[in-house]
Amino acid sequence: MTTEKVVIRGGLVVAPTGAEHLDVVIRDGRIESLPPAGTAPVGDAQVVDATGLVVLPGAIDGHTHFIQDDPARYGPDPIEYEGFAAGGRGAAAGGVTAHVEMPQSRPPTTDGATLARKRELAEPDAIIDFALWGGIVSGQDPEAIAEQIDEGAVAFKAFMCNSDPSFPGVDDAQLVAGLQTLAGTPYILGVHAENDALLQSGLERMQREGRTDPLAHAESRPPLVEIEAVSRAIVLAEHVGARVHIVHLSTGGAADVVATAKARGVQVTCETCPQYLTLDHDDLARLGPFARCAPPIRPREDVERLWERLVDGTIDCITTDHCAFTYESRLRGHDDIFQAPNGLPGIETFVPGVVTEARRRGVSWEQIADWIAGAPARLWQLAPQKGEIRPGADADLALMDPERRWTVEGAALHHTHKWTPFEGVEMTGRVVHTLVRGGTVYDETGGTTTFAPPGSGCFIPAPALLRAE
Repeated sequence: MTTEKVVIRGGLVVAPTGAEHLDVVIRDGRIESLPPAGTAPVGDAQVVDATGLVVLPGAIDGHTHFIQDDPARYGPDPIEYEGFAAGGRGAAAGGVTAHVEMPQSRPPTTDGATLARKRELAEPDAIIDFALWGGIVSGQDPEAIAEQIDEGAVAFKAFMCNSDPSFPGVDDAQLVAGLQTLAGTPYILGVHAENDALLQSGLERMQREGRTDPLAHAESRPPLVEIEAVSRAIVLAEHVGARVHIVHLSTGGAADVVATAKARGVQVTCETCPQYLTLDHDDLARLGPFARCAPPIRPREDVERLWERLVDGTIDCITTDHCAFTYESRLRGHDDIFQAPNGLPGIETFVPGVVTEARRRGVSWEQIADWIAGAPARLWQLAPQKGEIRPGADADLALMDPERRWTVEGAALHHTHKWTPFEGVEMTGRVVHTLVRGGTVYDETGGTTTFAPPGSGCFIPAPALLRAE
């Protein structure tokens, strides 16, 4: 997919050292140099005019559910399916150049064989580069973690609750065992942190009270459900001396717990998602089943507290938790919110949405780049190959028109199911050209929209020296 030499000319390049007007010289898929704007020799290079554009490092979405089921074992899922081709087109159109796919699919990725099979299925369809989470579940063979490391997993996922029957949650003893296995390694154990007993009690209370309205979903899983589980995960990780990562953190209270733990040296990191940084209870009430996710959308005070914790460094990065459910499946929750599936699409609106809100709040381009690319690359073992615009790194770039205003329309998005919780939202900043390893995977600058073909993306394993011997 790479072109021998490419020169990106004249854009505002967001590098780790600052945002400057530079040329980006790319050779054989990697950034060769960053000379001042207009000074790079062109010769026979392919030239991309970035005048007036911001050149961001391609975003790395560390939390996706493209749901690459094994067709040799399962028929099509009637309500949840995406695939790496359609999901990759949505990602590329939104400036995402690599993603880390979660282990929930059919079968779930919980041993070496299923991880290898998932890679085999994904590679022919991938538009952008991808890595794979491994899974830790109840009843797992003790050797399964090492098998997944051998096959190139970059991180591991576990549930502290039982909200996904195909991916059973772990109890505290099993969580400690997983942490002990990974202690002293670069592998994060990402946990879906909700207290199962409190969650089930909340659901039962809503049922007793006959509550089926949208806010009943949020009230069934109040902040305490997350705060307790985050606190417990931190205590266990601190005892073991291992790394723990909180996925899709949604409450200010949980972020405060993480901040306190970080201050005393606990190896805890966390992510949040655009839906928790923008939507609130008013939106949940308005959107109903089209805003159902777990953890749920929170009150406005939590939204504001998450922004504070992003800016102060408590929250390490932003991911999407992109989930693909059919429009029809969401309609099931029209009269009963609990009949709609949990999970929202968001990979194509990820970067523009973050840029819109962050720039409105006065956040620098450099900070945005670290939240969406630099920090994810470090967390998921993709650095120094990916995540930053610097000589020697992969030429993964998102060229954005920073002043372009546009209104989100689900029908115009490129992932499989044409709906979004951000329908009708005006965003400022639109990705117009995306490159992966120097090759164009998305371009709309010529008046027509073009994508790279399936198979353009590559699997990225954890570095070989970090795998099990």
